[in-house]
Amino acid sequence: MNVSDRSRTRIKEWLERIESEVGSPTVTQTTFEVAEDSYRRALDQAEEGHIDVQVVVRDGSGAVLLNEGDSGWGVPRGQPHADEQLTEATERIVRDATGVDCVVTDATSATISGIRNADDETAPAVYRLGVVFTAELAEAEAATDEAVRWDTDPDPVAELV
Repeated sequence: MNVSDRSRTRIKEWLERIESEVGSPTVTQTTFEVAEDSYRRALDQAEEGHIDVQVVVRDGSGAVLLNEGDSGWGVPRGQPHADEQLTEATERIVRDATGVDCVVTDATSATISGIRNADDETAPAVYRLGVVFTAELAEAEAATDEAVRWDTDPDPVAELV
């Protein structure tokens, strides 16, 4: 089985896990080309079975939790550890990034990305999975870190995920 088939199989397994834990997200697929170094990183991550998680956490008034990362403000994101349940991993990702406790409520969307090597058209596509989860604030608490804030404007939030 080549890397393309293995990565597709892992994605199928992840989607089955997501469905069993929180339900079926809307699934879309896209394909794009990247430079050799980015392709190699995607290849390594696909071989390790990584998925990308983003979490939209809302408080009681509907504001969305954001944290400031290397590429600016966005929703908390990360990758589950191999031994974690997805809801547990998603809640840990939020806590690690923001210090805020949440409860996962749903998996809203999943994107399967076919990544091709722009520098080598014979290289097989590598497939990655990105999942957006929604969560609620576990209990009323204020974010105290300067790199964490609540955003009540829904338009920028849609662009962050």
